[in-house]
Amino acid sequence: MFLSTSADHTLPPRGLTTRLAGRATLLLGFGWLVVGMSTLAPAQVTVQTLIGRAVTDDSHATEINSAITRFRDRDVDGCRAMLERVHADDPKVPPPGVMMATLWLSVKQAAAARAELDQTVTKFPEDPEPYLVLGDLAFQDRMVTDASVLFDRAEELSAKFTSNAKRKRDFDIRCYAGKAAVHEARGQWDAALAEIRKWVEIDPDSASARQRLGSALFQLEKPDEALTAFGEAHDLDSKLPRKEMLLARLYDQAKKTDKARELVEAAVKAAPDDAVVRLGAANWFLTHGDTVAARANGDKAIDLDPKNLEARIVNGTIARVARDFEAASKFFGEAHAQSPRNFVASDSLALSLAELPEKENIQRALEIAETNVAMVKDNQQLQIASLTTLSWVLYKLGRMADAEKILAQVSQNNALTADGAYYIAQILSDKGEKEQAQRLLEQLMTNDPIFANRSAAEELQAELKAEAEASAK
Repeated sequence: MFLSTSADHTLPPRGLTTRLAGRATLLLGFGWLVVGMSTLAPAQVTVQTLIGRAVTDDSHATEINSAITRFRDRDVDGCRAMLERVHADDPKVPPPGVMMATLWLSVKQAAAARAELDQTVTKFPEDPEPYLVLGDLAFQDRMVTDASVLFDRAEELSAKFTSNAKRKRDFDIRCYAGKAAVHEARGQWDAALAEIRKWVEIDPDSASARQRLGSALFQLEKPDEALTAFGEAHDLDSKLPRKEMLLARLYDQAKKTDKARELVEAAVKAAPDDAVVRLGAANWFLTHGDTVAARANGDKAIDLDPKNLEARIVNGTIARVARDFEAASKFFGEAHAQSPRNFVASDSLALSLAELPEKENIQRALEIAETNVAMVKDNQQLQIASLTTLSWVLYKLGRMADAEKILAQVSQNNALTADGAYYIAQILSDKGEKEQAQRLLEQLMTNDPIFANRSAAEELQAELKAEAEASAK
C-alpha cells in the first residue's frame, strides 16, 4: 500500500494538522522508511520558524537568532528574556510563550511546551495561537475530542483578532485545517470537506489543502473530482506524486487493488521518463508482490537518475526481496556511502551482507549493525529494527545464543516484526524445536503479510511441513 508522512514541517506550532496529508513519502510494505530518514537530528529552528507567520521583515533577526543560540546553549531564562523584549518592542510577533513552546518542541520536550502554552493562555487570553498549538499537540496524541474543543476556541478568538492581519490569516488557515482533521479522524467527510473548501478559498496556493481536498472527495465517492484536486496539488508542488499515484494510494487503502494498478500504470504511461513516477511504481509493484514489474521500473528510475539515493535504496530492496544479495549489497553499499546516516541504507546493507557466503562480509555486517544500534538508541522504533538486524547477523556468525537473547528481549516488548518472527522460527528450527517453529510460521503467514524474508519463510515452512509428514509415516 501507499502510506504518507508529514514532511513539510515537523513542528506543531507551524500547523501540524495543515500537513496531515502533505508531501507523500514512499514507504515499502516491510516496515522501513525508504526516504526521509537521512538524519536523526532535532528539528531546525530558524527566525522564520519563530516569527515568519507574524511579520514580513527581518528587523528582529539578530535578536531572534541570539535567543535561539541561548536556548541551544541551555540558557533558557536568557532566551525567554530576549523573546520578551522582542515582543515588548513589537507586539505583532507571537507571544513569548508561543515562541518558547516552539523551541521546546524542537528538542521534543512536549511537557515543557505545554507549560509555556498554558501560561500564555493566561497572559495573552485573546491570542488564538496557544490554543492552535495545543490543538495540534492533542491531535498528535490522538486526543481528538480535546483537539476539537481547542480548535473551536481558537476559531472563536481568531474571529475577533484584529491586531495583525498576517497572523489572523494564518490562524484561520490552521483553524480550518485543524477542524477538518478532526472531522477526518471521525469519518465525517461532508463536514471535513466544508472546512477544507474554506481553507482552499483563503489559501488557494496551498498544495496540502488541495491534497486534503482530493482525499475528502474520494471518501465521498467522487474519484474524478479527487483526481482533479490531486492534479492541482501536484501543479502547486511538483515534489508531490502525480495525481494518479495519489489516487492509487486511496484505492489501495480501500482494498481496490485492480483500480490502483490501473492508476499506477496510467502514471507511468503519462510520465515514462519521470524518475519519481518510476520509483513510485517500483515501490507499488514490489509491495504487491510483482517483483518483475518492480525491477523494470526500478531499473528505469536508476537509468534516469543514477545518483538518486531513493532509487538506489528501492533497487536494493527489490534485489533483496528477490534474494539477489550481491546486487542488494551493491545498491545499499552505494546508498550508504552517499548518505552514511540513512538508517534504511545501512540497516539493509547489513542484512544483505549477512546473506553473502564470505565471512568478511558477515563481519562487516556486524560492524554496521552494532553502529546502528548505537546511532538510533534514542529512537524506539528504529532501535527495535536495529536490534532485530543485529540478532540476525549474530545468528549468521554462529552466535545463536546471543541472537536468541536479543530476539527474546524484542519479543517480550511485543515489538517483533514479521522478519523478526521469521528469524525466531529459523533459530527454533535449527535448535530442533520444529513444531514450535512451524506454529510460529503458521501464525506469521495467517494475515498474508508482505515482508522482505517472505520467500525464505515460505521455504522454511514447506521444509518443516515435509519433515513432519515424513516423520509421521
